[in-house]
Amino acid sequence: MKKLLWLSIVCIACACTNNGSIADLRSEFVDVDSCRVHYKVCGEGPAIVVFVHGFGCDMNTWENQYREFRGEDGLRMVFVDLPGYGLSGKPQAEYTLQYFADAVTAVLDEIGAGDVVLVGHSLGTPVCRQVLLSGARRGGLVDIDGVYCFYGDSVDPEHEAAVQGFASSFDGPGCRSVIEGFVQSLKGPDTPEEVTRYAMATMPETPEYVASGTMHNLVERIWWDGTSIGDPVVVICTRNSGLDPDNREKMETLYPSLDYTELDSCGHFIQMEQPQLVNSKIRELLRNVFGE
Repeated sequence: MKKLLWLSIVCIACACTNNGSIADLRSEFVDVDSCRVHYKVCGEGPAIVVFVHGFGCDMNTWENQYREFRGEDGLRMVFVDLPGYGLSGKPQAEYTLQYFADAVTAVLDEIGAGDVVLVGHSLGTPVCRQVLLSGARRGGLVDIDGVYCFYGDSVDPEHEAAVQGFASSFDGPGCRSVIEGFVQSLKGPDTPEEVTRYAMATMPETPEYVASGTMHNLVERIWWDGTSIGDPVVVICTRNSGLDPDNREKMETLYPSLDYTELDSCGHFIQMEQPQLVNSKIRELLRNVFGE
């Protein structure tokens, strides 16, 4: 019996130091409102980094980050499937940024997390912002080509119509083909084919009501009032995503403590295309927030 117990402890301890993948980690679940939220944890310790995927994706988008940081002393990695995506539940619900943020916060509560470094890709960035803005956690943010909606003080009907038109394109039976086209638009000149294969195998599988609900709620003005975040923030973005010429200045208004990197030819999935850059920035922020 003692030998079996010892072997079990060794297996658990080695779960993040082998040559496996995120898929090999044990699935955990926490209930949030009408949704069973799927997450996985790797490692133990007071320093916690939480990875939040983008629209249509799942936690497997963070494979390069898992391989980089697994087995590091004192570090816990937390991977979350947002409601409606991955292995999380897909209820008929309002897929708002607060709904997603509540799911991330519930996971953090479940594991007893204090301060955290939140890493968000695309849609995951405003979700992480909402976690920090709600005051539920402090720490830091790594924004990987995050989604933003910038609205002026006055209503611009033409801009409003364009934003709503984009969201509405995900409505109805043509949603899958729209997402397939969307995936193609996310490629950069140097995007590896395996990145596009992942996106094409994952994103079009999003249920129409989840995709439509996510997009319509994402562009609502209520989430985009220009509130700044005082925690240290790293922004890594690509011009391939159609950045405004003054994007850096806009980021500086939102993040007074900013580390900003703008890439030229990289596609949208920077964490998969430029993992060394992303991992080095995550490591720097972890040191900043938690110390050596």
